[in-house]
Amino acid sequence: MKRKQKQYADLIETEDSTLSLENIESIIRHKNVRERFEKKYGEKLYSEVLLVLTHERYELEEAKLIWSKINLHLDNLTNRLDRNPGIAVATLDYLSNFHNSLSSPVLIQEDKSSFMSETTTRDDLTQLYLKSVFNFALKKELEKSFRSRKKLSLLMIDIDDFKQVNDNYGHLAGDEALKTIGELININIRNMDIAARYGGEELAIIVPESTLNDAVLLAERIREKISKIEFASFSVTVSIGICHSSLDIRGIDDIISRADKALYDAKLSGKNRVVVFKEEQ
Repeated sequence: MKRKQKQYADLIETEDSTLSLENIESIIRHKNVRERFEKKYGEKLYSEVLLVLTHERYELEEAKLIWSKINLHLDNLTNRLDRNPGIAVATLDYLSNFHNSLSSPVLIQEDKSSFMSETTTRDDLTQLYLKSVFNFALKKELEKSFRSRKKLSLLMIDIDDFKQVNDNYGHLAGDEALKTIGELININIRNMDIAARYGGEELAIIVPESTLNDAVLLAERIREKISKIEFASFSVTVSIGICHSSLDIRGIDDIISRADKALYDAKLSGKNRVVVFKEEQ
């Protein structure tokens, strides 16, 4: 117990002037850490926590109330997703979608560098997660995969000839296709999977704790179901590239570029198909 208390004390001393995400996560998990930070910061603690997480200042009493609700929201998200999305994502989701108090929210990552996010965690049209949330989640899931040695798969999906849909039938028809495909994807993935709108008509799915066969079956199921959707006067298909985690993948850029390469190969080989990334011999 004394050793743990010393570790908590050391943790506090490492950040004399600024709270880190690691500090904040520890405040949630450990009563001793919370009590030490409350003693150090006094009634300003939760205002400082929210300032770090959002770069926006809240009044002391309001900050304390919001912080308690964010913790409840984190518990709800964890139960719903079967995974802990982290306090940064829970804060952004709660303040954007329930409290409606963020004008231009900022999330912080564990290395304390920040990235800008949109004012919601989900794309309005497709109801898939935004690219900023996707990048955050992929980094977290890769780190978890490295620690647990459980494999991770990434699916990159592109709607074939989508420009022709917009050109021939109008952008409203294109929006209808994107919305319908987003709904279909959300219905067909597990709670722990994370689907996002990566950009334009390109979508992505993070599939944690999966075999390559699991990922291929999911991709083929989504591809086939999308090909059977009948819109008012057109239909669409998708091409899908898959990368399965391996020891030489060091970060999100590696796995994204490999899944993109597989997607490119799917396009070159005729579209409306699934291709798995393979190292060139």
